[in-house]
Formats: sequence, C-alpha cells, structure tokens
Amino acid sequence: MGITLHKNNNLGHIPSTPSTPYIDTMALSTASSVLINHGKSLGYPISYAQEQGGQLIQNVLPVHKTEYQQISTSSKVELAMHTETAFHPYKPDYVILSCLRGDPTAVTTYADIDTIIKKLDLWVIATLQKKWFTTGIDISFRTRGEKDKQIPITVLEKHGEDYSFLYDSTVVKGVDPLAAAALDKLKEAVEDSVEEIVLETGDILVIDNNKTIHGRKPFQARYDGTDRWVQRLLVRKELPPSDQIEGHVITTRFYD
Repeated sequence: MGITLHKNNNLGHIPSTPSTPYIDTMALSTASSVLINHGKSLGYPISYAQEQGGQLIQNVLPVHKTEYQQISTSSKVELAMHTETAFHPYKPDYVILSCLRGDPTAVTTYADIDTIIKKLDLWVIATLQKKWFTTGIDISFRTRGEKDKQIPITVLEKHGEDYSFLYDSTVVKGVDPLAAAALDKLKEAVEDSVEEIVLETGDILVIDNNKTIHGRKPFQARYDGTDRWVQRLLVRKELPPSDQIEGHVITTRFYD
C-alpha cells in the first residue's frame, strides 16, 4: 500500500495547539471520531501502556524540552526514517496521521520498500534477511528513566514476491562487519528513495508500517498555540494474544 492520503476531512473545531501531548483528545469529538473510523476500517486501533500512558489517540506536536530528541514531539532536528515501534513484537501494521493544524515548513518524509529493494544488490538483500541486526527501544517508551535494550531483528522479510522490513536509521545496528556493510548499502538506498509530503489541515495520511518508513524534517516551533498539530492512531490487522492486551492497550513488558 505504501501511503494513502485522504484530503479535506471535516475535523470540526480545532482549539489552539496545546503545549503538551497529554490532553483529553476525546474532547475533540469530531476529529477523534473521524480518525477512529479510519482506523477501524483497517483493523484494530491499539496503543501501548508505556507510550503516552496508553492513550489511544496520540498527539504529535512540538514540546520545548524534546525539541532536539528523536521523538515525535521534536522540532529542531530531522526525525530520522523509521518503522513505527520497530522493536515491538506487536508493532502496528498502520500508522494514521490526522492533521489538525498544518505547517508548510514541516515536511513529512517517507520511502517505500518496493522502491528501495530495486536499488539493492542481491548479497545485501540476502544479508538483510538474516537475524544479524538489533534495534533499541524507542525513547517514548523510556520516559521514566528505563535503560535501552537491544532487540534482535531481521531487517527484511520476504512474503512470496513481496518484502516487509524493520528499519530505524538511528538505532538499527549490524552485529558483524557483513551486516554493518549491508546496513550501509540499505541506508544509501533509503536516502535515494525518500519522497516528501506536507500535511495540510484536514489531511489524513495512512502509512503501511510493514512496507513504508517515515520521518519528518525540522521546522521552527513557535509555542504560541499556532504550531503544527497532528493526531496519530496505530492500527493492527490482528490483536495480540489476550494475555498481552487490556482493552485496546498492549501491555507487553520489556523491563523486569
């Protein structure tokens, strides 16, 4: 699927952009309903206990103290190309971004595996299908001082004639020189495949998280209530086992 853009959605009244993502998003009844209905058309909307307190609809907006971090609330650094929640055994199949307030200088970037794979040598493709790589746990899951942890992954998986992949240019590492070399080649192909889109108010962007990585270019936040405000909903095609989920919240633990 790659990405799908739905334009001119009626999201109702949008108040000033808040200074924190921790708000009652259900108070935005029209915008929330539109976003959740998009999610339900694709599968099961889910959230994670460790991220934004398990909040189902997450707010992506600039926060002053995180402006230089690799996190969705940053603004002054480029948000590197990544698979959403790449480390998680139950990562989302889709990432849905609903633009409540756009900013023409905040550019969303993305790249699709079908484009990237054509630029890779066969040895690179073969190597990336080995479990010779690790990724770290997202900062947004470690807001209480938890230490990072290296999770073994396979970057590429083949399904018939199609590929899916896990990638985060800032934290995925190869465990030996051959894996590191393959990762370098993949990074070159990714950089050569990046496309851009600027989300406008009323846009809803659906990203296939198995085939498409995404990021965002830096922009200047104003912190005056007029900043870019995007709501994010994560969707899985199938729910995790019942002992891993409470309602819509995935409770998988990564720390003893």
